[in-house]
Amino acid sequence: MTLPPPKFPAIDMGKIYRFAEFELKSSEGELRNGGSSIHLQEKPLLLLLSLLDHPQGLVTRDQLRNRMWDSETYVDYELGINVAVRKVRSALGDSAENPRFIQTVAKKGYRFLSPVYVVPTAVDSPEAIIPAPVVGPTSLPQRRIWGRSLVFVAPAAGALITLGILVVHLRARSNHPAPIHSIAVLPLRNLSPEPGQDYFSDGITEDLITDLARSLPLRVISRTSVMRYRQSSEPITQIARELGVEAVVEGSVVRSGDRVAVTVQLIDGREDRHLWAQRYERRLNDLLVMETELSQEIATQVGGTLGHGHKVEVTHSAAVNPEVNDLCLLGRHFWNKRTEAGLAKAIDYFQQAIQRDPNYAPAYAGLANAYVILPSYSSVGREASFTKAAAAANRAIQLDDSLAEAHAALAFVALNHWATESQEAEREFHRALELNPNSATAHHWFTFYLIFSDRMEEATAELERARQLDPFSAIINADEGHLLYAAGQFEAAKVRLRQAMELAPDLGQPHETLALIDLEEGRGPDAIKEAREGLDLDSGNPRTIAEAGYVLAETGHNAEARTLLVDLNDRIRRGSAFPIFPAFVYMGLGERHRALEVLTQTAALKVGGGLQGVVQWRIFVPLKSDPRYQRLLAEYQQ
Repeated sequence: MTLPPPKFPAIDMGKIYRFAEFELKSSEGELRNGGSSIHLQEKPLLLLLSLLDHPQGLVTRDQLRNRMWDSETYVDYELGINVAVRKVRSALGDSAENPRFIQTVAKKGYRFLSPVYVVPTAVDSPEAIIPAPVVGPTSLPQRRIWGRSLVFVAPAAGALITLGILVVHLRARSNHPAPIHSIAVLPLRNLSPEPGQDYFSDGITEDLITDLARSLPLRVISRTSVMRYRQSSEPITQIARELGVEAVVEGSVVRSGDRVAVTVQLIDGREDRHLWAQRYERRLNDLLVMETELSQEIATQVGGTLGHGHKVEVTHSAAVNPEVNDLCLLGRHFWNKRTEAGLAKAIDYFQQAIQRDPNYAPAYAGLANAYVILPSYSSVGREASFTKAAAAANRAIQLDDSLAEAHAALAFVALNHWATESQEAEREFHRALELNPNSATAHHWFTFYLIFSDRMEEATAELERARQLDPFSAIINADEGHLLYAAGQFEAAKVRLRQAMELAPDLGQPHETLALIDLEEGRGPDAIKEAREGLDLDSGNPRTIAEAGYVLAETGHNAEARTLLVDLNDRIRRGSAFPIFPAFVYMGLGERHRALEVLTQTAALKVGGGLQGVVQWRIFVPLKSDPRYQRLLAEYQQ
C-alpha cells in the first residue's frame, strides 16, 4: 500500500538556521553571509524554510505547495515553485547543474544537501549564538563560534553602514533596470485538465511572439527556437545565454470549458530577476482581446527599461469564434511540422476555418503559407501550389493588410516568376518586414531575392539576421552554410552545416552542401558518404537529388547519377522541380554542352526563377571561360 507523504509541522518563524557560510533568521526573512544580507520574499522564504526543516531528505512538490499556499488560493503552483527555487538558488549562489545546496529530484521534488544547525529562539547574547545540535546527519563539529566580544562592535557597525549603502544601491538598481534589447517568449505550459491541448498553449505562445515582434524596437526570438525549451528544466540564465537574449517571458495556460486562464511573468535573464507577473482569465471568444492585453502589458514593462513606454497596437480588438480560432491554431501547429503529411493537415484545418468564417484573415494567411512551402516537401507542382498561395494571400491582405505572413507569401510566389515579377517580390518583402521586422521567415525568404539579384554579400548578412532571430532553425543554419560555401568560406560553412545536422538529424540538405565542400577539398569518399546520406534523408527534394547526382557523377558513380537524372526530368515534366537542376548532373558527368543547353533553355523560361541564383553553386565555375556561359550570365545580370 502506498502511504501519503508525511505532513510537516507548521513553520516556526522564530528559528535561526545556520548552514555552510549562511545564517537565516526566519522571523526577518534575512539570509546573511558574513557582512552581506539578502531579503527573501515570502514564497522563496517559505520554500527554503521547508527544505531547511528536512535537510538531506526529499521534500516533494506537493509538500511545498501545501506549505507555500493555502487551499483557497488558485495560482499556477508549478510556476510558483520553479520561480521560488530559482530565487533561492540565486541568493545562495547555487547551481542546478552542480548543486551545492538544492538538488532537484526529477519529477518528485527537492533535497537540501548541506547539514543544518538550528537555534530554537532568536536571542541576542553571544553565547546563545553558538550553534545548536544539527538536524540531519553531519560530520561537522558541534560548536562553532559566530560572535566573540565587544571588540567586534565597531567593525560590525561599519559592516552595517556598508550594507545600508549596498541596499540603497540595489534598490536604486531595481528601480532602474538595465535596458532590455532582446526577449524570448518560452512555450507556455499546458496545464489544462483536458488532454491534447498543447496546440492551444503553443498558439497563444506564437501570438505573443508575433505581437511583440512587430511592435517593439528590439530582437524577439522566433517560435522555432523557443519550442526546444518546452520541457526544459534549465535555469533561466542559461536559456537566456543560449538564445542570446536579456529577458524571458514564461508562464502557463489553463483551458476549461469556455474559459481560459493565462499566467505569465517577465524575468531579467541576465540575473534571473523577476520583473513583473500577471494572471488573465477570459471567455474563449475573448481570447484574442486577452492576448492583446497581455502583449500590451509586456511591451509596456519592457519599454520602460528603454526609457520610454512602448505599447502593442491593438490588432485583435474583436471577438473571435472559438471554433474558428481552434482550427487556425491546429493549422499552425501542423504547418510547423514541415512535413508533407503535416502540411496536408494544416491546409485542411485552414480550409475548415475559412468555411466557418469566410472573413477571417489569419486563416487565409495560414493557408497561403502552407501552399507556398508545400512543393518543397512533396511532389506537388510548384505552379499549381503557388497559384493557390497567391489567391489565399491576396484575400488575407484584402481583409487585413497588416498581416506580414500574407505579404511574405506573396513575395515568395513572385520569386518563382522572376522575369516579370521581381519588383513585386521586392515590394512585398519590404512590406512584410515593415510590418514585422522580427519575422525570421521574411528575412530568410528575402535572402533568396538578394541571391537572385546577385547581391551575395547582402544575402549573407540578411540570412545572419534571420539566424539571430531564430538561432535553432535547422533550415536557416543549413541555408547560411550553403551561402558560405558559395563564397568559398568552407570552414565557416561547416560550422553552420553541422549545427543544422545537430538540430535536425533528418534534414538532408546540409549533408549535400557538405558533400560539395568535401569534393572541392579533395575528399571524394567523404563526399560520396554525405551525398548518399542526404539523399536517404530527403529523397523527395529535387535540389537534394540534383546535388547528390552531381557528386556521384564527379566521383565516377555514373549509373547512379543517370538514374537520378531520369528522376529529375520526370519531376520537371510534372512541374515539381526547377528546370535548372539537370544541369548539375550533366556537369558532374562531364557533359558540359548538355549542361549549357539546359542553362540556355532555363534562361528563356518566365517561371521557375530562370538562371537567377545560379551564382550560389560553384558547380558551374568550370564554365566561366566559355563564351556561351558568359553571354548567359551577362543577360541574367542585366
